[in-house]
Amino acid sequence: MASWTIGQPTNKGKSVNMQSGSICGMFLCLISSFALSLGTLMVAHMQNYHPITKSFWRFFFTFLPAIVVIVYYIIRDRQVLSILWPIHTKAGLKVHMSLLVRSISGCSAGVLQYYSLKYIPLGDSSAICNSYPVIVSILASIFLGEPFGIYMFLSTAVTFIGVVVVTQPPFLTGEDLNMNQLTGACLACGCSFGFAIAIVMIRHLKEIHHSIILLYFGGYGTIETFIMTLEFGVLEFPELELSNIEVYMAVGIGIMSFVSQIFLIFALKCDNAGKTK
Repeated sequence: MASWTIGQPTNKGKSVNMQSGSICGMFLCLISSFALSLGTLMVAHMQNYHPITKSFWRFFFTFLPAIVVIVYYIIRDRQVLSILWPIHTKAGLKVHMSLLVRSISGCSAGVLQYYSLKYIPLGDSSAICNSYPVIVSILASIFLGEPFGIYMFLSTAVTFIGVVVVTQPPFLTGEDLNMNQLTGACLACGCSFGFAIAIVMIRHLKEIHHSIILLYFGGYGTIETFIMTLEFGVLEFPELELSNIEVYMAVGIGIMSFVSQIFLIFALKCDNAGKTK
């Protein structure tokens, strides 16, 4: 006679939960990718502004909503910040270092992506930047112990071939080396690696409240790009007129970044880092 333990899920129940989490994760990541692509399209359209300037808009308008979100949870007496203190303990220091690595890699990836658009078309840049899932799969396998099977290996090989084709090396085209194409491709590859590290770190920080991750990301990016804009003398804003569409696009770049990041964080809480593309 079979025995049942109350409150203990069966293998079938676990399988259904895992499948539901995987589907939910992919759906949330689809929304994240759409928002990120829409923001990148706005960046590509605003050619008259320096890439670092547009990066500053992105992180600043990501940082502001993150403040509102975290204040909302604090008002509701949710101890979202308690995990950050005390900072001198091993656990607290580990959390802060992980958040810092996530912020540095994610912000650097964003800046490199915007810079690549100066040298190569949006389509080529997006093709290379969006190759990060295969890098994520490798890193997640090494650092998070997630599976890396034959499917991931084949995806890695195909993606590598695609990046080489987009770069248009002389041995394929029979023409002289196009330095703009090579520079843009290298910047986009750097962006892809940065995105991959950021995603693995978000997965590693899955127990941390999403508002903290967003606050760190937006805050660090705002400070970094603000200093860079002052250093290069490129800090500028569109004219504040209701009829000026560039004002709405500047804000939209940041809002789309915020939406993309928050849905990406939720997606990585639902599924493995290597599966969430």
